[in-house]
Amino acid sequence: MGILKTKDAADLLSVSQTTIKRWASTFPNFFQKDRFGHYTFSEQEIDLLIHIKDRIDQGETLNGITLMTDKQPPLPLQAETPLHTLDPSMEEMLNRIEHIERSIDQKADEVVSVQLLQQREELAELRQMIKQLAASIETIQTSSSSNYPSHDESHPAAIAKLEAAPKKRGLLRSFFSFL
Repeated sequence: MGILKTKDAADLLSVSQTTIKRWASTFPNFFQKDRFGHYTFSEQEIDLLIHIKDRIDQGETLNGITLMTDKQPPLPLQAETPLHTLDPSMEEMLNRIEHIERSIDQKADEVVSVQLLQQREELAELRQMIKQLAASIETIQTSSSSNYPSHDESHPAAIAKLEAAPKKRGLLRSFFSFL
């Protein structure tokens, strides 16, 4: 079989390339990158990926999977080392890292919430515009062919909405607008 690239491994296992990369990054001791930063997979590593896929298909979480090979034993998990045996400066660093991770998770949740609220507002605006357009069309259809009202008279709110420049929100602007 030889060495496979991420795309080939993904095709072989019928999963996405992103899934393969996520699995490989979860177990960095078992899956190495080449000098260009890309994952390449030997037959033994493909077997490990198949093992991971089988375990996930059985309902196990990725964090619950433990890999064993003759080539590399897994590194001891951080949880196996009791905190009271760590150097106080290491313990403080671990606590800081955990605090930062929680802060990042919270910030990510806030960003998603803000984006959802913005999208809901935009959808509400679009629904309102659709209602106004439907009312304008209905007015035009029901009026007699010789007695059409000018479009300035029919629905001023709809005309104002159509003449107003659309709101442009750049990704970065919407991302940092809550900061």
